[in-house]
Amino acid sequence: MNFPFNYSALAGQPFVVVIEGLVLLLISLILFRFSPFSLSLIDAENDEEPMRLRRLLLWISQQINLLLFGGIAALIGFSGHLAGNAYGLLGLLFFTLAVVWFGLGILVVAVLPAFWRVAASVVLFSAVTWYLLGLDMNFVAYLDALQFPLGSVTISAWGIIAGVTTLVVLLWLAFGIARFVENRVRKWRGLSPSLQVLLAKIVRTILLLLAFVIAISSMGVDLTALTVLGGAIGLGLGFGLQKIVSNLVCGFILLTDRSVKPGDVIEIGSTYGWINNLNARYVSVITRDGTEHLIPNEDLVTQKVVNWSFTNNLVRVRTPIGISYNSDPHKAIEIIKEVVLKQPRILHDPAATVLVTGFGDSSVDLEVRCWIADPVNGVGNIRSALLLAVWDVFKENGIEIPYPQRDLHIRSDFRKAGGSDRTGEDFTDA
Repeated sequence: MNFPFNYSALAGQPFVVVIEGLVLLLISLILFRFSPFSLSLIDAENDEEPMRLRRLLLWISQQINLLLFGGIAALIGFSGHLAGNAYGLLGLLFFTLAVVWFGLGILVVAVLPAFWRVAASVVLFSAVTWYLLGLDMNFVAYLDALQFPLGSVTISAWGIIAGVTTLVVLLWLAFGIARFVENRVRKWRGLSPSLQVLLAKIVRTILLLLAFVIAISSMGVDLTALTVLGGAIGLGLGFGLQKIVSNLVCGFILLTDRSVKPGDVIEIGSTYGWINNLNARYVSVITRDGTEHLIPNEDLVTQKVVNWSFTNNLVRVRTPIGISYNSDPHKAIEIIKEVVLKQPRILHDPAATVLVTGFGDSSVDLEVRCWIADPVNGVGNIRSALLLAVWDVFKENGIEIPYPQRDLHIRSDFRKAGGSDRTGEDFTDA
């Protein structure tokens, strides 16, 4: 079948094609800029939706922009074609492509799983477009003859198209394989979390590098010609990107020495929280108030870091408590031990202890030392719960928590300094 808008017909009237293309481009920009609908196949798909019909309706509802654009292109195309002039070929082409994309989208969303939908749509759409335009090997030879010198390297138009296409396909495969490997690595219980992250990042980096190298080679570029470019990039990294490179290297160090890993509770500077993720340039730390801090990897290597769960998750919590000198410390210690046993987050093994740490100015100083196994849930809240429970039990048992006491002694020469006539009196403010 010979379509009227094949590339030979379009190439025969370049001025008309350019004008019509600009008009369609302007219409598409206005439509997609001010319309509330989306054209994204990725956003439209919902693999979690159990009903296929509902998933199809969801995808169709987000293709309204495409249908509107196809309708406008059809009006332009058919009006020009019926008038018998040269206008309208590009409009007919875009209308046909819109219909093809819509039909292919319905097919792949209904049949294929989520991972293959976009790839299958792009491949099928490209093949149908090639057929509709009547492209053949003569067209490929024509594009290959259009060459552009780039220093000592010559790149053809077909080489650019082939390279970009190869790069897109390989990047899609690389990300898919990397995601599969990452999911498999996470199931290996024998590997630590930091080693799992390291292996996943190494596989992803290798696959991406291979994708770029193969894509450049498919353009017909000799890789040895890129040595000068590689040297320039290395020089730029050495001088202009020192901090970035330092963070990248430190990120690799953190993954290999396993000093921190996802899930660890750390304290660096004024930041206290648990590690959510290890990235190439920074570490994501979520604090107790929900704030996410992005700390550069270099800071975790060069600064002092308190890792509350490096060897294990056991953390000892110290809570000072003061009682009056009129209260019995033996009874107070027994009461505190009973309160500690009732706290669900405090471990029984190792057992908690209550010690007398000193005789203060106003109180007998006690200290509760207990262990918890979930520092990620916070340390201050367990102290608060313990103190509140101790307060309630002390009130029930008549154990007093004293106020500060001070002795005030007024010297006998106070009157000479302009004070009271009474001298030699001692006042005690309890």
